Amino acid sequence: MDKLKIDLLPQKPGIYKFLDKEKEILYIGKATNLKNRVRSYFSSNLYDRPRIKQIIPLIHSIEVIETNNEIESLVLESILIKKYKPLYNTEKKDDKSYVWIYISTKDIFPTVKIVRKVTNTELKKGRLFGPYPNSSSTKRIFTYLRKLYPFCTCKKETSRECLYFHLGLCPGPYSGHISKDDYRKNINEIIKFLEGRKRGQIKELEREMKIYSQDKKYEKAAELRDKITDLKYLGESIDFVYEDTEKSYLERRKETLKRSFLALKTEIGVRTLSRIECYDVSNIQGKNAYVSMVVAEDGIIDRSQYRIFKIKGEEKPNDPLMLKEAISRRFDIKNREKYDKLPDLVLIDGGKAQLSVVRTVLPNKITLLGISKGKRLKREGKRVNDEFWFPLNNQIKRINIENKEVLIDLRDEAHRFAILHHRKARRKESVSSELEKIAGVGKERRKELMRRFESIENIKRASFNEINEVIKNKKVSNQIFNYYHPDQLLEE
Repeated sequence: MDKLKIDLLPQKPGIYKFLDKEKEILYIGKATNLKNRVRSYFSSNLYDRPRIKQIIPLIHSIEVIETNNEIESLVLESILIKKYKPLYNTEKKDDKSYVWIYISTKDIFPTVKIVRKVTNTELKKGRLFGPYPNSSSTKRIFTYLRKLYPFCTCKKETSRECLYFHLGLCPGPYSGHISKDDYRKNINEIIKFLEGRKRGQIKELEREMKIYSQDKKYEKAAELRDKITDLKYLGESIDFVYEDTEKSYLERRKETLKRSFLALKTEIGVRTLSRIECYDVSNIQGKNAYVSMVVAEDGIIDRSQYRIFKIKGEEKPNDPLMLKEAISRRFDIKNREKYDKLPDLVLIDGGKAQLSVVRTVLPNKITLLGISKGKRLKREGKRVNDEFWFPLNNQIKRINIENKEVLIDLRDEAHRFAILHHRKARRKESVSSELEKIAGVGKERRKELMRRFESIENIKRASFNEINEVIKNKKVSNQIFNYYHPDQLLEE
């Protein structure tokens, strides 16, 4: 597998598909961090997962689908495994569905229940929340919510109090113990929680947990910790609807991102907004300087259009001039054929200093925007917010932006991409200087060694035979092995 393609994977939750040469799916998995998860397959021995180890030589390409959170990745993974039934997926091929919480909102006294399936009639008469892959957590929170906001589960109207009434879990609506309005308030509180509006409740539990911990009542603190975990899990905002498919989920996610892009377009007052390019620089005291360019089109980040600029100027620390050099090259008329289209907006990771320089080389019809970390908040020790900068009437002013998620994602991607190439250059420089000390290891052999082993550490761990498979010269291979293992000298 191409290591660079793995390094470019998003550090976000989602699912990944391993494909063979014929584009057949070998394996489907889910991850909270796609890049780290996929990379683990190619950097570990996988002794504890021998079945997965068999797949590695067969993998020709990787496809990923980003999700909003871990729950969505779990659900999407299950949908895809059931659909494609990949050979190397040994679990989740059964027809067991995830659980949902159903509230019959249109009833006079709505009820709440955990379900796996609902009828069309029920769907019209109520609301579904979920799906939830962890049914045990769902059941625990269901019980907890009922204690906080009692509701009735009687199958038919009755004037007699049920057992749950005497346990404090039913407010007795049919026997006149609670009004319709007060009963509805309980149901509305449950709906608020399931919609994700649970922050105050969790804060209160965290405060209680801290008190128990300070009083050394660790069992009580542990109980509350588990409850907080369950509450956060069940209150997660999940963008799945009943009987969703991979296609319908992706189409809806795409539309959501596009709406966010259109909202941003209106907010910053540009005529069109279909493409944003974001630039960031990475260097140490001017050395091994790279400027990255990352792209989003209609709200979707497109990693196939990423570009990297190796800075050719003097090796001095000057981020604004480095950005200026890269953007001058990007928009130079001689290089236009390298790019499919021009951006409507250029986003720079930086503030006034960077924008003042970059605006002098950017075509007039392209909108310029800067993003930086808030220095005032850093000094105050509070949570750092992002600040946005906009050139206006020969001045650069700080502006507020509400629809900023895609801008923050782009800045983070640009930062990550620039650092990736900067670190690779530093590693290459370090490896070259190290290997240059060994007689017989020239430029081409250094390249071959790094292509095979990827790092000095891996070369150190390699056996003589493994090194010689690359070098194909026993004398030079001996010199390399002996250099790193002076206590195990081999005869030439």
